[in-house]
Amino acid sequence: MVWESVDKHVLSTLFKEKVAHQGYAAEINEFKFSHIKDIIANDNQKHIILMLDRLQDPHNFGSIIRTASLLGIDGIVIQEHDQVGVTPAVYKVSAGTVYDTPIVKVANLSNAIRELKDNGYWIYATTLDEDAVDIQTLEFAKKTVLVVGNEGDGVMKKIQNNSDVKIKISTTNAIDSLNVSVATGILLYYVINQ
Repeated sequence: MVWESVDKHVLSTLFKEKVAHQGYAAEINEFKFSHIKDIIANDNQKHIILMLDRLQDPHNFGSIIRTASLLGIDGIVIQEHDQVGVTPAVYKVSAGTVYDTPIVKVANLSNAIRELKDNGYWIYATTLDEDAVDIQTLEFAKKTVLVVGNEGDGVMKKIQNNSDVKIKISTTNAIDSLNVSVATGILLYYVINQ
């Protein structure tokens, strides 16, 4: 490990995105993604996988990773395109927990859903549609995949149609929806403690 002291403003020029570096930076190897086969359970124990559909905000992604780590989620699935990657901001917001929960990057979420279904998983996609089922009325399967969507558009219709159940968190509807990282935390906590 090599240490080098530089002026604080020099650090700000090292990042492509705005990161509050607090005067420190480290160069690390490129993040290593897991393979979907690595997170599929071969037993009938409770197993929860989180699938993210086109998240854009690194702060949401980092918060979700941190929550998944703290709640012991078995894996996170993201797609290769139209999804924020594991960036310096994601590392920071996750408080380093990007290494605690396997993260899988796939070319196509629908194909990943098909593979997970073939291995006994039930797919629950979040939506604000009227026909969505309130999570409090459900008993989630032992092998569960929770799909949460993009900050603006939610889960794509194609993914919703490939899911087994469309779900929602009942709220006062004072505004249109919860922040995706907040909603994900509520969903994960509910499913784990059911």
